[in-house]
Amino acid sequence: MPRRDEGIAAAMPTPAVTDALAATVRIWAALADDEAEHGLPRSREPELGFVWPVYRWARQERLERVLVSTSERGEEMPAGDFIRWCKQVLDLLDQLGGATPTTPVAATARAALGAVRRGVVAQSMQM
Repeated sequence: MPRRDEGIAAAMPTPAVTDALAATVRIWAALADDEAEHGLPRSREPELGFVWPVYRWARQERLERVLVSTSERGEEMPAGDFIRWCKQVLDLLDQLGGATPTTPVAATARAALGAVRRGVVAQSMQM
């Protein structure tokens, strides 16, 4: 994992999340190596800083508590940024849920859609 994300990875919500993120970073690193080998622009490195806030939100915590938890970790997150990032997560989950609809990953992605698309996030999508 990238050095700056070591502290984040050490404090992930669950061992399963830590394992999934480690696998994601390994896949990204292999992809970035292939891109460099073929002279292609390098894909952006995965950003792990939003894991805890979206995890808390999906576990039904109130927005105020989610935002306070980010400031406790030393990173202020305005509500607008949180909502915008949740929309990006929802877009990815929607793609995963529809790509191979009969797989366990797709079923998990569809369940996560409902967990993230709630409250102010859902309201912002109706505007």
